[in-house]
Amino acid sequence: MPPALPIHQLETIKKLGLIAGNGKFPLIFAAEAKREGYFVVAVAHRGETDQAIERVADEVAWIYVGQLGHIIKVFRRAGITEAVMAGGIRKIRLFGNFRPDMRGTRFLARLKSREDDALLRGIADELAADNIQILESTLCLSHIVAVEGVMTRRAPRAGEWEDIKLGFHAAKEVGRLGIGQTVVVKNRVVVAVEAVEGTDAAIQRGASLAKSGCVVVKVSKPQQDMRFDVPAVGVDTIKNLHEAGGSVLAVEAGKTILLEKDTLLDLADRYGLSVVGVAHHEL
Repeated sequence: MPPALPIHQLETIKKLGLIAGNGKFPLIFAAEAKREGYFVVAVAHRGETDQAIERVADEVAWIYVGQLGHIIKVFRRAGITEAVMAGGIRKIRLFGNFRPDMRGTRFLARLKSREDDALLRGIADELAADNIQILESTLCLSHIVAVEGVMTRRAPRAGEWEDIKLGFHAAKEVGRLGIGQTVVVKNRVVVAVEAVEGTDAAIQRGASLAKSGCVVVKVSKPQQDMRFDVPAVGVDTIKNLHEAGGSVLAVEAGKTILLEKDTLLDLADRYGLSVVGVAHHEL
């Protein structure tokens, strides 16, 4: 963990809380936030968050999934009034490694829906009640948000564009229902829809049916709240798409984060894949 700053410096520096889930997103966010001058206090989840967060954030507190009261206590003690959620929590944790504290138990008892959006908005409201505002998770990350157009050397072929269009509309409908954000398409047929298993597993399942040349489309939900659950793809997504025999990754422009963007696009070029940012008006 980085060395602690003197108290007189902590009184003037910009502080930012980070509720860290799994994957590389929390690590990338913490590094970028620090680059922009923030002192980052992270709350990390046991069994989910990468241990490397301790080398990136300025302070780290470890909790179990569901310990909402602990999150608030950590942030209030650190003087945090603004925070960001980065990285997801695998839904399977809600059936296993789940240890809610008193605040978390009361919160879940009041919750009418366990869908992602309702759960995350509810958590944001709980934090706001304690004067901790949840900011958009794209804060400090505008340079790695997908732009509109083809981002690799290879552009989608005509048939692949048709699959992208179908996939975009199908993924939006799946997102509206709160099921997932990704679909796999081949020859104008949806062969896989993301559910609880996540994007990479959906790609593998879709490719096993499509065999080769499938198109993967990932979009934001129609009701997307940019404070949390923002679509993100990374280097592993490209590796999985290549190993599965896929040909195109299409993401929603302006609303999808490309983790390790330069490496991701270089690897896609090396594999001969097409990565494209698509805007709703374009379709």
